[in-house]
Amino acid sequence: MPIFINKISLAILFVLLSLTTSIKAQTGGITGKVTSSGDVLPGVNILIIGTNFGGVSDEKGIYIIRNLPVGEVTARFSAVGYKSEFIDVELIANRILELNVDLDEMVIEVDEVKVIDSEVQKQSDTRSSLIDLQPAQARVLPGAVTDVFRTLQSLPGVLAPNDFSSQLVIRGSGPDQNLIVMDDVEVFNPYRLYGVISMFNPEAVSDVSLITGGFPVRYGDRLSAVLDVTNKQGTTSRNIKGNLNASIVAANLVLEGKNPFNLPGSWLINSRRTYYDLIIEPFVKNAGLVEDNVTFPNFYDVQTKIALGPFKGHKIFLNAIYSRDAVDLVSGEDRNTPDSISVFDNTKNDLASIAWHFTPKKNFLNKVIVSWYRNSGDSKLDSEFLDPSLNRENFEDAVPDTLAPYLLGFGFKSDFSYRKYSIDDKLLILWNDNENEFEAGAGIDFMRTKLAIDFDIDPELQSFLSTNPNLRIVLDDISDIKDYSRYRIYAHNRFKIGDRLYIKPGLRLDYYQILEKPYLAPRLSISYALNNLTTIRAGWGIYYQSPGYEKLRDANVLYDLDQRITSKLDAERAVHYVLSFERWLSSEWKAKIEGYFKKFDNLIVQKIVPGSVYYTEKIPGISPRDINGWTRPIINIADSLTQIPTNDATGEAYGFEFLVEKKNIMGDNKISGWLSYALAYAERYEDSRMLPFRFDQRHTLNLVLNYQINHWLDVGIRFQYGSGFPVTTPVGIKPRIILQDQNGDFVPETPVIATRINTAGEQEVIYDVDYGDRFNRFASRKPIYHRLDLRFNASADWWDLDWVIYLDIINVYNRSNVVNYDYYISEDLTLEREATGMFPILPTFGFNLRF
Repeated sequence: MPIFINKISLAILFVLLSLTTSIKAQTGGITGKVTSSGDVLPGVNILIIGTNFGGVSDEKGIYIIRNLPVGEVTARFSAVGYKSEFIDVELIANRILELNVDLDEMVIEVDEVKVIDSEVQKQSDTRSSLIDLQPAQARVLPGAVTDVFRTLQSLPGVLAPNDFSSQLVIRGSGPDQNLIVMDDVEVFNPYRLYGVISMFNPEAVSDVSLITGGFPVRYGDRLSAVLDVTNKQGTTSRNIKGNLNASIVAANLVLEGKNPFNLPGSWLINSRRTYYDLIIEPFVKNAGLVEDNVTFPNFYDVQTKIALGPFKGHKIFLNAIYSRDAVDLVSGEDRNTPDSISVFDNTKNDLASIAWHFTPKKNFLNKVIVSWYRNSGDSKLDSEFLDPSLNRENFEDAVPDTLAPYLLGFGFKSDFSYRKYSIDDKLLILWNDNENEFEAGAGIDFMRTKLAIDFDIDPELQSFLSTNPNLRIVLDDISDIKDYSRYRIYAHNRFKIGDRLYIKPGLRLDYYQILEKPYLAPRLSISYALNNLTTIRAGWGIYYQSPGYEKLRDANVLYDLDQRITSKLDAERAVHYVLSFERWLSSEWKAKIEGYFKKFDNLIVQKIVPGSVYYTEKIPGISPRDINGWTRPIINIADSLTQIPTNDATGEAYGFEFLVEKKNIMGDNKISGWLSYALAYAERYEDSRMLPFRFDQRHTLNLVLNYQINHWLDVGIRFQYGSGFPVTTPVGIKPRIILQDQNGDFVPETPVIATRINTAGEQEVIYDVDYGDRFNRFASRKPIYHRLDLRFNASADWWDLDWVIYLDIINVYNRSNVVNYDYYISEDLTLEREATGMFPILPTFGFNLRF
């Protein structure tokens, strides 16, 4: 099969190169002078948005950029201390157009406030752990499936739980400890297709800033990191323009333009949809690969942003999201596997917000944001599956009616809704000739969270689950509705001291009604410019995170947050220490090294109470399959997990990260990319013992390179390496012990050894995989992870439209990376295992069209 797929990939590549070679894209260029109030400006960065092309003005303010694709492009002119200018240009084939630009000195403008230049972080910016991602990188990064989150997973300090997830694991913290903000609105569960991709369309965002530690006081209620995404505004130069991106599994369409009726401002709407259910599903059904009653998972969403103004210092922004994920699946009667399953799931993500930006003066900006957000869904699962202790291969061709003794039942119904109304007021003032910056804000969230889960579990399966410390779950029914509020107020000021030192002290106060307690969080960040090319930054801060059902989805744990319980809880707490050293080696090469230490306190874990464990011993001389070969089970006192949350854990995360990056700022270099390495330690202390964090990865290496072969073809590679995550491995096997009375009903009084009638009509003991006690949890490691992805992008000018055709190959050499192990007991009562792999080699073909 891998050889067959390789042949298909080579054939597609050959066709792609043949087509594109026959119709090469025509190119043009721009040149001109950059000034400010008539004075020439050297060192101005010019970037062609959505491409890797750009340049820098020389000592006379002159620039020239060649080999640009013809058609309409947007050029951005930016320099430290000046307002960025975005200019739409219609490029003509084989011509160099003259474009002279005059930049204004930096003042706050109501149109759009840029926190940092998207190419170069200013030395006055005190944030040490800042990663600023260009949306164009997410569009072309090999193996990232044009997804923002998967692109971030290639950067220092950021991990993926596995190939199937776009969640972000950052510096020894879980995905539930990351704050996700879109256009000043916090969002929950920002994933589609059950975590495979994120909600952010790189074709529709203008800025993506990830702060992996030491983030400022404007952000709160999370312990680890902040991802702040700004959706782009539509063009104001045309009535309509668009972009279509389509691959073999999904498509997204972006339309934008200036407002009608001469109304100042713009509009933008984008929509994405998978078509597994429209194209792949009918194909595989007709081929007999799946049953007719199987529905493939699908999602679609629509996002829009409308900008109104400016009107004499006022501007209004309207944002909305409508998103749906769904799957409906039932196993067929003629299946050749022992398992049967019925799944229905529907997940919704909806958002509406309005923001008023007011700038009465050039150095004053006030933003008021009112938003509504809801993440909701309902699910139902009914299943019977083969006893997990058995070897599945022995039952693949068995008749389903004969499997009843070997099947276990599991089902649940769930209904959840996380709704949030928010009001925020944010103020920004530049003073002392714009050298100092004061920022303050206040806000309130009105929360209503509902969670209802009803489990139906076979008692023998419950016995198996309780013996696996790697699962750490308690499957008790939950039904709870919570109404509460979160209040916040913050302020910080950036002071310039001398010519090179910037200090930003800040203070944040949160009140969590769910805990009925206030929390004060001081923070401090510093930036010192050793020279124009070298910057040292440091940060320190205290961070708090409140409990909430909306956070449990990312944490993969169930807690009962009844008011009787939460009144005894404290917010989780973290203290960050960060120190970084950054130096520009040339106009396009940058190196950065950063060390960090995080101290966690009051971490919430499941409460442990005294419970029972049942123990039996082998009787010599009798077959271990014979129930008489074992002593009668006896009860021992042992730890028992509950769904009650308690602040009984602490932790640490520390390490250093190294990054060397090659930017193509000049526009005449064929190579760009980065190399990063991270050495990291993440530990948790629970129940008086140290455990590695579940995503503790000691060594991580990322290599990303893009090479422009010629003006119409470029190739990109991404190589990822990571040492293995912790895993709990079994210590052996043991008889299954269940609780039963004389009538066969399951009650908590009488432990007995479970048996079944085998195919020979004999009674035999049922065995379970023995995962040992709590001291065996996370005592082993998975194998190392590595993967190579490859992408070809070919540009063309067909029918006066700009095309990019791409071939993306995930896992080029078909590495079998392990996501987990399935353990089973063989016929001779030995423990065996089978690895479950991640993505195999996976080619994807698609195109991008701009019109």
